[in-house]
Amino acid sequence: MASLSPAAASPKRLRVYSSAAADGDGAGSGKRVGTHNGSFHCDEALGCFLIRLTSQFAGADVVRTRDSQILDTLDAVLDVGGVYDPSRHRYDHHQKGFSEVFGHGFNTKLSSAGLVYKHFGKEIIAKELGVNEDHEDVHRLYLSIYKSFVEALDAIDNGINQYDTDQPPKYVNSTHLSSRVGRLNPDWTDPDQSPEKENAAFEQAMILAGSEFMESVRFHVKSWLPARSIVLECLLSRGNIDPSGEIMVLDRFCPWKLHLFELEEELKTDPLTKYVLYQDERSKSWRVQAVGVAPDRFESRKALPEKWRGMRDDGLSAETGIPGCVFVHMSGFIGGNKTYEGALEMARAALKC
Repeated sequence: MASLSPAAASPKRLRVYSSAAADGDGAGSGKRVGTHNGSFHCDEALGCFLIRLTSQFAGADVVRTRDSQILDTLDAVLDVGGVYDPSRHRYDHHQKGFSEVFGHGFNTKLSSAGLVYKHFGKEIIAKELGVNEDHEDVHRLYLSIYKSFVEALDAIDNGINQYDTDQPPKYVNSTHLSSRVGRLNPDWTDPDQSPEKENAAFEQAMILAGSEFMESVRFHVKSWLPARSIVLECLLSRGNIDPSGEIMVLDRFCPWKLHLFELEEELKTDPLTKYVLYQDERSKSWRVQAVGVAPDRFESRKALPEKWRGMRDDGLSAETGIPGCVFVHMSGFIGGNKTYEGALEMARAALKC
């Protein structure tokens, strides 16, 4: 697929300017998208990027102002103005009483990025896939990209904690996209605090947020979607591997963890998969991996037996009674065997422990 560049993001070059220059110089598409001036955040930076990917707003100029008289003249307005009205392309989320969510089981209040994605995400994804918006893969990616990319930006902008707890976090994460976009704001020590400097920084923010969004879309198209088909096929055939139905074998390696959790929930799988077997591409030996209790948790549904952990090679084979053992990790989340048959025997023995 074509690599993303500022020029490739829309048919016209990106122009960002302030209300003082709101009439522009006629170089854009004729459409103008507004957002607020002053300090910017990731949500309006991504929102402005996304809306310019649409057929209706391709190549639109971006006008940064809080002047309501100017905002009223613009074709779309994001993150300012106090109005959410998609029929008039007004996408603010700060007004009293606003409670819009993405739907489809997602309950996080939307930011301007989420609002634009909700209304235009399928169009953007369909263009990347080269199919119609009603294609089933478009809807599948629409939901997955919201879950894996956009929802976090909505939550951060709306001040929603990731966990329901009063405990302070054990560490600070200031490397996520919202933080990196925030750091593009002109530093308070910079003697140049001009609108031009601020608008140039906002243009950088749009390109940063937009390029990472497109990387996510293209990953989902190129890697995520094919992997889902592989995992689905292997999950449905797990009964042929072991009567328990708790061992799944990947006939070719692919990213499987998130797909497995989503497919098990979708298919109402019972019993849940405890171990996944796959061949290591480099060593050609086989891995036995314990499935986690959740995609983002380190604990396993059923870790490999404690008495195996930390052992290797002949000592491990002697302990298990299974030839060809290579290792078991100290935490019990993964082990290895030289052959498929040996890895399968390890998984079967672990189920009985």
